[in-house]
Amino acid sequence: MDMSELVGLPPTGVDLTANNESKNDAIAATMYTLACITIGVRLFSRIKVQQARIGLDDWLIVSALLSGTANLACAIVGGTYGVGRHIWVVNMDDIIAMVKIMFANVLLYVTTVTLIKLSIILSYRRIFGMRWTMWACVGISLSYWAGCTIAFLAACQPVSYYWTKYLDPEGGTERYDLSAFYIGHAVSNMVGDIIILLVPVPLVWSLQLRVSQKVQILSIFLLGGFVCVASAIRIYYFTFVNSVDVTWILGDIFIWSSIEPSIGIFCACLPVLQPLFRTIFNRVTGAPVRVKPKPRTTGPPKALRYAPNILSRIQGGDERIARRDEEAMLSTISARYELDSVGKDRLSGEETGPFDLLSITIQKEFQIQEEHR
Repeated sequence: MDMSELVGLPPTGVDLTANNESKNDAIAATMYTLACITIGVRLFSRIKVQQARIGLDDWLIVSALLSGTANLACAIVGGTYGVGRHIWVVNMDDIIAMVKIMFANVLLYVTTVTLIKLSIILSYRRIFGMRWTMWACVGISLSYWAGCTIAFLAACQPVSYYWTKYLDPEGGTERYDLSAFYIGHAVSNMVGDIIILLVPVPLVWSLQLRVSQKVQILSIFLLGGFVCVASAIRIYYFTFVNSVDVTWILGDIFIWSSIEPSIGIFCACLPVLQPLFRTIFNRVTGAPVRVKPKPRTTGPPKALRYAPNILSRIQGGDERIARRDEEAMLSTISARYELDSVGKDRLSGEETGPFDLLSITIQKEFQIQEEHR
């Protein structure tokens, strides 16, 4: 079927040979590769650097990557059916196939971003414990997924009318304007991202730290704001979804529906990589943490203050570092590991590095028994 009979002649100046398929695929594949690398480094940091077990937040982010992989496949396959080309050069059979792919893409997108949100919330739990604000964010995320999925599946009666309406307009009904759904679900997703992004702000700001330390810690969490920018761009393109040249607009919608989850995965992993960044920084600068030997004393045992890095607990939630007071002796390895967490600045008085400043001090006291010969 000639599309000119349905949508009219193309406007003057439109290049009907233009095709954004290759460009869109390259951008989406690049961002997806970045997400894969980030998750690989995250798991390496968890297992090798922190020597901790893989947590539920890690499994959720891996699940988000798998769902994002299917989402990327939709974007790439859609290009072979006319996504990114002008509608006047796309036949009806390709348009129907394209709409089927878009149907799957919407459901996959909603699932992917929900998994990312849940992973971020559980990462917060490792640091601050499960607060009521985090339970609220879990409820918001699950409600977003359930609400969008049900609303989208119920948009057409029967469901297949979503793509058969182009050939058989009388073969079903559309319960509501789908363009309103596209914009509505995109806006609610961005609002959910902003809420989750702001959750750690009051928690970090209430800690007994210098303002500069609080700002540096919050800067790691607030890097997730980049995903809000991608969401806003996606919303912008959805405002043109009713355009006559819909296949051209869908190219931008597909690409940002793939880019946004990839950015979300990258931002979700950044706080978890802090211990690895700190280790790499110390090695590159040649500034290993060394403990200065203290002279022997004949007085009573002295208390040692222990200040673990709270951000490293994102990966080390399964470890039990601090011992109770009744444990009189600590092994040399344990003492070295714990003192390494304190940081060079707290033991030697030297200036801190950019990653050492990210330590939040939780002071606990225990006794070290000194032996004299």
